[in-house]
Amino acid sequence: MDRRTFLTALGLGGATVVVSCSSDDSASTGDSTAGSTTTAISPNVSTPASPLTSDPFGLGVASGDPLPTSVILWTRLLTELEEPVDVKWEIAADEAFDDVVAAGIVSAEPTWAHSVHLDATDLDPDTEYWYRFSSADYTSPIGRTRTMPADDASPDQLRLGFASCQDFTEGYYAAHRAMAADRLDLVFFLGDYIYESASNESSLRQVPGGECQTLDDYRVRYATYTGDTDLQASRAACPWVVTWDDHEVENNYAGLVDDGGLDDAAFLARRAAAYQAYYEHQPLRLDPPEGADWRIYRTVRFGGLAEFFVLDGRQYRTDQACNARLDAIVGRSGCAAELDDETRTMLGTDQESWLSDGLGGSDAQWKVLAQQTVMSALVLGDIVLNVDQWDGYPAARDRLLRFIGDNEISDVVVLTGDIHSAGAGDLAPSSPDGTRTPVAVEFVGTSITSGSLVDIVPGGAALVTPDKFPGIAYLNVTNHGYGRCTVTPDEWRTEFVVVDSVDTADAPTRVDATCVTSAGASSVTKLS
Repeated sequence: MDRRTFLTALGLGGATVVVSCSSDDSASTGDSTAGSTTTAISPNVSTPASPLTSDPFGLGVASGDPLPTSVILWTRLLTELEEPVDVKWEIAADEAFDDVVAAGIVSAEPTWAHSVHLDATDLDPDTEYWYRFSSADYTSPIGRTRTMPADDASPDQLRLGFASCQDFTEGYYAAHRAMAADRLDLVFFLGDYIYESASNESSLRQVPGGECQTLDDYRVRYATYTGDTDLQASRAACPWVVTWDDHEVENNYAGLVDDGGLDDAAFLARRAAAYQAYYEHQPLRLDPPEGADWRIYRTVRFGGLAEFFVLDGRQYRTDQACNARLDAIVGRSGCAAELDDETRTMLGTDQESWLSDGLGGSDAQWKVLAQQTVMSALVLGDIVLNVDQWDGYPAARDRLLRFIGDNEISDVVVLTGDIHSAGAGDLAPSSPDGTRTPVAVEFVGTSITSGSLVDIVPGGAALVTPDKFPGIAYLNVTNHGYGRCTVTPDEWRTEFVVVDSVDTADAPTRVDATCVTSAGASSVTKLS
């Protein structure tokens, strides 16, 4: 893509929508999104005629990356058309749309799979809104969104969810249905939105095609996942803040190192395709990718109560140590020289510096790392259980934790996905004598559906109990679900919500455990 033209339009009803479009002859500027062009703004605009002959809104709607006065609104049209399609958008102060504050026409471009990314601005801080799209005779589902409190506001409470790892082939999304019913302020999705691999005869649900390699492959896979009605309900219920892990491209990839034997050029082409499809299906406040390199780490703030540092622990990391992958444990004594190499990094030099600067300069009560892989040490004697986690990057982990401790940065919380298990504990840098001085806490969410340890290794639950790992207050390697948090100035409370089964779409949910950390303390207490 050689050109992006950015347009700003003033709304008559108290909202401004900033969007951008793609063409071929000028450089991009600004921080707007791409994939749509605005042609009119008025609360009373009519739904446009278009060449659509079937309902294009089968992937629903979503919103994301909210600010105090703006939020990204998303949809993607499912259509075989190879031309732009005009779409009406509306934002209202009520769910019945009796009080529409702004509306207009955007053009959904085929270059971006007819996805729409609208930056709706000039909204009121800390306010609930509803939105929808329409074209020809078709209207999308209604989405609920909200803006963040002003940066200097002092909110009493934040309710958020965090989730990850939703292999479509391994189960149904009852956890998403429950999360939608929670009507949260925010959801953080921490990676593995799709899985790139093919289904097989034993898969509970089938996905079309083989392993994803091309842009069309990834688009079809995202459409299959996002077509799920429970996932759509979850995405429409409140703003999402997303980051990726490995399966959005390929299992266990590390920087430019793939796990499938591709040469660099072929893997870069695959990564570029995967990144574009990710952009096309997520409500991101980002310029679209221009190839295989795309910065997605960023911050989201909830007034003075919490600042979230959304990390990318996949694109910039050093290759896993000792040529190991997720399914291979490592004897530490035979791998120590590589594991302990100070140059090894999980985040890359630039992102490490960005994070340190952000943590050191944050004036928010809670400083939160929304990231992919487990930071807590899960080592049994000489055995490193998973070098794809921060256990495979101990020097990088120590740099981060020592920075937090040395600079006396209080109330640091890490939200984590990836491991398909739930847990909570404190985080401490390593020390020569083995003593621990915790500086942060970690809450790990289990998977929406993806196989847990006991699904993979019969009897595995007995091998990994909380007492085997220092600082761990809670561990559940059996169930699937999500984390539900209530954050106040006094405490961070995480409820671990689990589903009884992923084999049925209507499985009930329950709270398996509640864990709390108090303001000013770097420790976790399991209440139930």
